Amino acid sequence: MIKIAQIFTSLFALLVCSFSGYCQGLNANFLFGYDVGLFDTNVVSTKAVLKFDSINYTLTPANFKMPFFSAQSTLSDESGNLQMATNGCWIADATGDTMQNGGGLLPNGFSASWCDGTTGIPLCHTTVFLPHPSDTNLVYLMHQSGTSSSNEKSTGLFYTLIDKTLNNGLGGVVAGQKNMPVFMMGLNPDIAVCRHANGRDWWIITMKDSSNIVYASCLTPSGFTPPIAQTLNFSPVPLNQHGQMCFSPDGKKFAYIYLPGNGVL
Repeated sequence: MIKIAQIFTSLFALLVCSFSGYCQGLNANFLFGYDVGLFDTNVVSTKAVLKFDSINYTLTPANFKMPFFSAQSTLSDESGNLQMATNGCWIADATGDTMQNGGGLLPNGFSASWCDGTTGIPLCHTTVFLPHPSDTNLVYLMHQSGTSSSNEKSTGLFYTLIDKTLNNGLGGVVAGQKNMPVFMMGLNPDIAVCRHANGRDWWIITMKDSSNIVYASCLTPSGFTPPIAQTLNFSPVPLNQHGQMCFSPDGKKFAYIYLPGNGVL
């Protein structure tokens, strides 16, 4: 079997800012709705937009509808205009309101306890928008949620497919393509994504719960490949003490951090 570490070295580049101009386009906007103003005394509102251009950032108060706790993903066009966002509970379109068929992400006991309209999913790195590898009108939302009101373990990796041409160009979730499982397995709620070396496909990385096993699935024009498993050389990460996986821009280094009392791997 090809080692995942070898795959990372030869095939991966870190998603954020891994190719020229990326931060000025698809990842240009970040929405804040929880404890805003901690790093900019000019912003005291409870909601704000952090926007990047080629040389700096601006942080401005905002009044969008979507509340956030920890889960937060956005997608912008190449000019930096916000197209869609999610807090793990629902998807907003460019108007800031619910996208057509964009409500009810992963409904279960855990989501019900957080998706009451005043907050969002309290799990970082569990949502990400990915452009379809071969159709510029389609976008995949990769997402996870907890299992029950007291259990943060995800039951698997899921996708929701968005067609940007629906609803007069505001976009909408494709009928029958919401909350679809990529694979079902107990996972730590954490997703890392990297562009394939072919410049088209996407690698999606998740971690088995209470373990040191990671899974890599590739999103291609034909869909998702079966996940490749790799046991990494560190102690199993306890459930509910998950953190964030990330890769260096050249794909040669992998890091994982989890909660206090444990440390950086």
